[in-house]
Parts: sequence; structure tokens; C-alpha cells
Amino acid sequence: MTSPLPVRRPRAAALAVALLALPSAGLLGASAPARAAEPLAATYRLHIGGLAVLDIVATLEMGDQSYRMEVKAQTEGFLNRLFPWQTVSRSDGAVRGGRLVPAHHSQSSVFREKPRSVTLEYDGQGNVAATVLPTPQEDGREPVPDAERQATYDPLSAFLTVLAASARGEACTRSLPVFDGRRRYDMQFQDVGPRLVGASRYSIFSGTARQCRVSYRPVAGYARTAPGNGFWQRNGAAAERPPADLWLAPVVPGQPPLPVRLETDSDLGAVVIHLTGVTPPDGTPSTGTPPAGSPSAGNPAAPRPR
Repeated sequence: MTSPLPVRRPRAAALAVALLALPSAGLLGASAPARAAEPLAATYRLHIGGLAVLDIVATLEMGDQSYRMEVKAQTEGFLNRLFPWQTVSRSDGAVRGGRLVPAHHSQSSVFREKPRSVTLEYDGQGNVAATVLPTPQEDGREPVPDAERQATYDPLSAFLTVLAASARGEACTRSLPVFDGRRRYDMQFQDVGPRLVGASRYSIFSGTARQCRVSYRPVAGYARTAPGNGFWQRNGAAAERPPADLWLAPVVPGQPPLPVRLETDSDLGAVVIHLTGVTPPDGTPSTGTPPAGSPSAGNPAAPRPR
């Protein structure tokens, strides 16, 4: 490990929370039940440069008229000892004609004992009000103009939209406008097609999955000056994030596709996220074999699927 750990909150961990907060989005399809479903939960473990650094738990309650998500994540192992970080994200909204309409989104985190929070309130007509601490001025970034917030998704609802399309058999190729309370960007998805995900003792899944490549187009709300190297930055470019490859596949019989793996690059090495467990609505958990020894032992990143 040659690059210094970032001064700001872990960018790789933060984006991983957004990318993997996706279970059961396919319940938005025509087969959605008339009543709210029991929660479906999925757990993930994130590795950077071969070291396990983050655990994620995502749950979703989805009905034919509404949805609600909660995602919790916390650093572990060496990173937790050096730079403890934890976060909770929540989104809820309505389902109208198979389309997600966000109503509320919140995200709170604590990094180095410093709290950060975002609250987004939607009026159902495309307008969104944001309460952000610290403020953009305190955070050294340009505020996002009101005009750029119009008709946007929060990060979790944006990914649920993609998974809903996947469950309907549609390609993931699309571009979605996202406002996360601090930044405005477009999430651009490219459908790569079915690929084989090899077996790994760090994941409960192996087999054929659909690969989607996710990239980001910055629009507004980024730092006025580059803060230096971070997990997602390359060559010191503050707004630049390398693309991420996300694999979606059926995991639980009778349930829609789930994210089963994610890969991207960072200044600290390869980022690999494995699906480690699923608890379907019937409450019967399915978990893989945990890594032997401490979380930082060995190299948990399996060869990249092709």
C-alpha cells in the first residue's frame, strides 16, 4: 500500500453503500403483491487491495404502491482501527405505473467523530428540498442550483430503478439524473451482457450474471479545489471516479435479481465487493463460508469474472 489514506470520509466505502443497496428491486414488476412484502435482506463485504474493510447490510420492503429501503455500513479490520466510519441511508417513496417516485431520503455518517448528514424531501412534482450538514460553503463545494435538482433521483432510488428494469428483462443501459444532497451527477449504465462469475469462498454466489458498467458524469456541487488523493480519485482528480462493474443475478428462487458482485479501481488498489448472505422474506438465511482468520488475512479478491 503506497498511497496515503484519505483525509475525507472513505469514498470507496461510500459509493459501495450506494451501489449495493439494491435488494429485491424487481418486486416493482407486474407480479408485485397487493400488500407490502416482508423485508428482504442482503449482506456484502468490501475489500480494497485484498483487505476486508467494510460490511454492508441492506434491507427493502416493497409493495405495489410504495417502497422503503435502509442500508447500514461500517468499516472493519485495520481501516476501522485507523479511520472508523459508519453510515445509515434510508429512502422511501411511491410506485406509480411501475416507476419509482421518491418521497424522502436521508443519509447520516460519522467519520473521525465528525457527523455528516443529508435529508431530501420530494414534493412528487419533481422538486426536492435539501438539508445538508455541514453546508456546501462549510464543505468547500459549490451549492447545486435549484434548476439542477429538478426531476432527480436519490442514489438508492436510482439503483432500484435499474434493478426493476433488469427484473423485467430489460437491458440496464440508461442514464439517470441523481442529486445526493451535495452533488448532482448522472449515473450512466451500460449493459455488457451475461458473464460467468467464478466461485469464491468469500461469496455465496457463482454462476452466470448480467454485467452492467456504471460511470458518473459530474454536473454540479463538487469541491472548489481538489482535496488530494482519495479512494475513488485517480491522479488527484476530485470529480473523477473510475467506472464500476456490477453483476446482477437471481439468488433466491422466486425472487428478482440481486447485485452479486462489484469491482472497480482506486488509488489504494482493486475494490471488490462480494455478496455474503441473503435472508429472503420467509426468514431463512443463506450465507457463505466466511474468510478464514482475521478480516485482513490473505487476498480475498477472486479473479475477475470474464
